[in-house]
Amino acid sequence: MRIIILAFIISISLHFFLFKTYKMEEYPKNTKTEEKVIEKSDVKFVKIKKEEPIINNPVEKKVEPKVESVKPKKEIVKKEVIQKEIQKKVDNTKKVDVVKSKDLQKKILNEQIVNKEESLQDKTLENFLSQKEPVNKEILNELQKLYGEEYDKFTKVQKAYLEKNLSNFQTITQRVLTRLGYPPLAAKLKIGGVNVIEFMFHPDGSITNLRVISSSGYAVLDDYSLELIEIAYKDYPKPQTSTKLRFNVQYRLY
Repeated sequence: MRIIILAFIISISLHFFLFKTYKMEEYPKNTKTEEKVIEKSDVKFVKIKKEEPIINNPVEKKVEPKVESVKPKKEIVKKEVIQKEIQKKVDNTKKVDVVKSKDLQKKILNEQIVNKEESLQDKTLENFLSQKEPVNKEILNELQKLYGEEYDKFTKVQKAYLEKNLSNFQTITQRVLTRLGYPPLAAKLKIGGVNVIEFMFHPDGSITNLRVISSSGYAVLDDYSLELIEIAYKDYPKPQTSTKLRFNVQYRLY
């Protein structure tokens, strides 16, 4: 009995050993099959790119990149010079406009001043004419005789001034002559006469262009008249505008 049991155990052990050895030999074959399966599975999921057919296209033209032309320095400098000249002309035009506007302002201002002067002259004339006595016909005739046609060209203010003061000029001059005395040489020679002197009398009290326009016939008397006026004119009434004075200087022996 023991022998049978022992034999049975040994038999089972041998079978087990043989079965294990068989498994060991079969395992590599299975791995190979698994690799093949894996490879096959890999191949299944790979997308094959289709080859595009080759088309005989015409030769493509080479597109050259656009290259911006670079202007030479001379052209750039020339352009800058032109721009500067244009700007200069514009500035000059502005200056001219400014000068014109200033000239216009000056012109307007001068016109205003002239208008004021004219209005002042008119008022002065009105005041003068309202204060002065009626014109003496003898004085008017004497003025027309002294000035001739030139008297008609005088302004109203000048005429009024001359009409009012002609006798004053002669009176003041004769007064200075009396104070200075009769010219010694003329007194010695016992000569006399009348001459006509002329000069421009200005509002500031100065005189210009003093001269004898009608001689007495004696140089000594004419020269003495000029000396008299150089002293006497300081006492003459001043005019509102520059006026030409012309009157007689008389030399009489008593």
